[in-house]
Amino acid sequence: MNCEKITIKNSILIGDDSNLIKGKHVIISGDKIEKIADGKREEGRIIDADGAFLIPGLMNLHVHINRRNVSRGTGTFRMGAPAIELLPDGERMLYAVRNAWYELINQGITTMRDLCSVGRTANHLKEAINNGIIRGPRLIVCGMGIAATGGHETHRYKGAVEVDGPDEVMKATRNEIRLGADFIKVMSSGGIGGMPEREHPNWAELSEEEIAAAVFAAHTHKKEVTVHAMGIEPVLAALHAGVDGIEHGTMLNEEALDIMKRRDVYYVPTASGITAVANKEATQGSAELAATIRELVVNPQRESIKKAKARGILIGAGSDTLGSVLNELLIFEECGFTRKECLDTATCNAAKILHLEDKLGYVREGYIADLVLVDGNPLEDLRNLSNVRKVFKGGNEVTLEWLTNLQ
Repeated sequence: MNCEKITIKNSILIGDDSNLIKGKHVIISGDKIEKIADGKREEGRIIDADGAFLIPGLMNLHVHINRRNVSRGTGTFRMGAPAIELLPDGERMLYAVRNAWYELINQGITTMRDLCSVGRTANHLKEAINNGIIRGPRLIVCGMGIAATGGHETHRYKGAVEVDGPDEVMKATRNEIRLGADFIKVMSSGGIGGMPEREHPNWAELSEEEIAAAVFAAHTHKKEVTVHAMGIEPVLAALHAGVDGIEHGTMLNEEALDIMKRRDVYYVPTASGITAVANKEATQGSAELAATIRELVVNPQRESIKKAKARGILIGAGSDTLGSVLNELLIFEECGFTRKECLDTATCNAAKILHLEDKLGYVREGYIADLVLVDGNPLEDLRNLSNVRKVFKGGNEVTLEWLTNLQ
């Protein structure tokens, strides 16, 4: 924990109703925001924001920490992801640490939710961070995914445990919880990484009964279940089985939206990641496959996002492998969100999805001091979120010195 008291002065805060709040000093004590005070009060080390905007630490609700660097490289997803995931455990961990540091320092991502990693790398990294062995962002992890034999995340590498039948699903769910999962991820449908040979976004891979077994086992341990589901049949199977969240949801119809609204099922589209897969495939892979992905997934998903927003579904920002939080927010803006609503998907909405809304997602007294200073008003241009000046995680100013100054 940080024992230093810090005062951030001359920053601009964004109010809940998008109003700009000037002239306040944000005083950090330990890992919390102790006081948002009038401009005359200063305590501890003084940081002059000089008119920068102070926002909550951003959250990325859908990452695969081992391979996030693939988004910054060349080559298609189908080449890049296996190149990382098939490495020995130690090398994958080095990639995971590098990726976590990059997003924390450069993008202000203070919380990352990992949606399965080969070898449960994210579990081990989370434990190392929590135990003070290394420093990094806050990690929320599912361990490995749970998929049908030959299903999504099992083709070129093993990001998921393969199961068949409700009993095997239940056992796998309990095992992931035993190994430290904060939530459970199941694969209801195929995806786009193994197209066209091995999977398809509309293919239903786990049955409703199998998904229900995961829900039962997880809920008895007070854990939630989210589901990789693209086509409408896999989405409906998952919703009827009682899942808590939908990842991707590229073809949401009225029945699906009705259930999601009635049961408060959240939605993490990862539209930026899916779009990036199609774009990279078009320029560096198969133009025909890229066109198919756009027709089957990218275009209908935009309509699903618009419908979900109109119905008041809780939506969170997630990048998946190739996207970014910023690009996700820009897509939301294209879909009719206000810029404040876009920002909320990576702050207060994300915190609500994680059940941390009483601790994170706002610049408020008593909240954990996960904060980002950016140059330029993100409510005028979301791209200003890329102008990261300073990042604070749990009251600590995140610098290379802090990351490497271990006791």
